Amino acid sequence: MNLLVDIGNTRIKWAIRQGTHTLHTAACLHTELAMLPAQIAPWPISKVVACNVAGPELAQALAAAVQPLTVQWLIPGRERCGIHNSYTEPARLGADRWAALIGARQQREGDLLVVMAGTALTVDALTTEGVFLGGTISPGLQLMRKSLAQGTAELGLPPGQATEFPCNTGDAIFNGALVALAGAIEHMAARLARFRGHEVSCLISGGDAAVITPWLGIAASHVCHIDNLVLEGLAVVANEEISL
Repeated sequence: MNLLVDIGNTRIKWAIRQGTHTLHTAACLHTELAMLPAQIAPWPISKVVACNVAGPELAQALAAAVQPLTVQWLIPGRERCGIHNSYTEPARLGADRWAALIGARQQREGDLLVVMAGTALTVDALTTEGVFLGGTISPGLQLMRKSLAQGTAELGLPPGQATEFPCNTGDAIFNGALVALAGAIEHMAARLARFRGHEVSCLISGGDAAVITPWLGIAASHVCHIDNLVLEGLAVVANEEISL
């Protein structure tokens, strides 16, 4: 039985998997990691596979929480699970992006745009042959809103919601960020489609995926919202380790 842990910039997501079956999933804030031992106690876990983009302190905290087991950290490299990493320095790729790319290939074949919509928005291009061509990073929905509030004298951070034609400042800011994120995804989808010579599929995951997806100018048949794509990738890595 495997414990899969995604330590993100804002939250920690984790799952208990037995082979290809998910038995339990949960999420917590960084400050709630100390509760993990009690939460996973009912399961006979034999392996812990994790990725971390939130710094060494949280890595140490997770290692302490799962003792006596040892955390197997996903470290981006040149090749893993059928994916080729084209980053100039492969290890500089975020471990969560690497996991998402691995998970995406297991979810769907063909040329893919792999989108993670969380604290940051990452939009990565993956070919049918498993080559990660590269991708973009931009502030996520909440970071965009906060940066505008911090950089202006009077706008502040009023509440807002998605709407066709915003008629108040809160909605205008919210939709400005939403349109920017959707545009970043659409631009990369068009770029990959031109490069490959045909339409491509878009897999989107992350905390803001459900908010962004309805506003994408991409045919619905080419968009797939997948929960916890990073954890899906970690599951592939865990099963690969078992088979070695």
